[in-house]
Amino acid sequence: MSSRRVQLIFALLVVGLGSLAPIVIRTDYLLNIVFRIFLFAGLGLAWNWVGGYSGQLSLGHAAYFGLGAYGLAVFTNRGVPMWIALLLAVFAALFFAAIIGKVSFRLRGPYFCLCTIAFAEVLRLTAKNLPGVTGGDVGIQVPLLFPRATQQAFYYAAVLLTVLGIGITYWMEKAKFGYYLMAIREDEETALSVGINAANQKLLALLLSAAVTALAGALYGSLFLYIVPDQVLSLEISTELAIVAMLGGAGTLAGPIVGALILETASEAFKNYFKEANLLIYGVLIIVVVLFLPGGIVGALNLKFRKEAPVAPVDPETPQNLEAANGRISVDE
Repeated sequence: MSSRRVQLIFALLVVGLGSLAPIVIRTDYLLNIVFRIFLFAGLGLAWNWVGGYSGQLSLGHAAYFGLGAYGLAVFTNRGVPMWIALLLAVFAALFFAAIIGKVSFRLRGPYFCLCTIAFAEVLRLTAKNLPGVTGGDVGIQVPLLFPRATQQAFYYAAVLLTVLGIGITYWMEKAKFGYYLMAIREDEETALSVGINAANQKLLALLLSAAVTALAGALYGSLFLYIVPDQVLSLEISTELAIVAMLGGAGTLAGPIVGALILETASEAFKNYFKEANLLIYGVLIIVVVLFLPGGIVGALNLKFRKEAPVAPVDPETPQNLEAANGRISVDE
């Protein structure tokens, strides 16, 4: 069975078991933890299309997350029907992603990364200094996406977001688009030389990523009903998305799901048991994993199983192999 299929089965198994969580879990606290696992699994999958498959280390995805949350709040406060406001919030994220992509994809390496951080910080500072629109530092109220909403409704929405991310990732891995992105990641100059329009392919990946991230931001804002710039437009959001994907395995289908399971569970456990020391332990854990598993957990497992996979023995006495040895089979054949 191929690694891709194993990862798909694992991802669907996690989603299937996760859909049963509200039946088993009776406390809002535990359900909120599992909600964050699925929310950040979906966000990690979306980040992975840019940072994993196309190899562009973005640390500015908080911009799209915040645009989704603020877009829903600002448009509904001006009388726009809620579901239309949600669509407008996604379009706002797409608009800014197009601008950010056009500028930042001209840069390579750390300069691209710094550019994405700068754009996100500009949006955060803008939100802090527009009290008439965003509420400034005081914040703004976000409407409920679901009438008579309960924690379970938001939980299932997060699960559906993860399913959407899995579906797009699986399609991407089988489509030409995904192969183009992986070619760009491995060697952009070679990809350009064979006719791949690297700028357009990376921009399309960013637009897809921004749309899903904006949906997650709107869901997050609606759950908590009130947002401030330092909450939904912070650098911590961007780094958490990147760490989720890289910890599990950037450029893999199951990696962000594994990363979200470990990261969100560990961070909550450290917060409860180690109090103020939780961030230190959390950081050390990430450093250890990055140093010893640079391809992430799923990447390391793929490499291990690939090395251990049995190789079919070659019988030199078969007619085809005898002909090959005698040089009678051409390369074209």
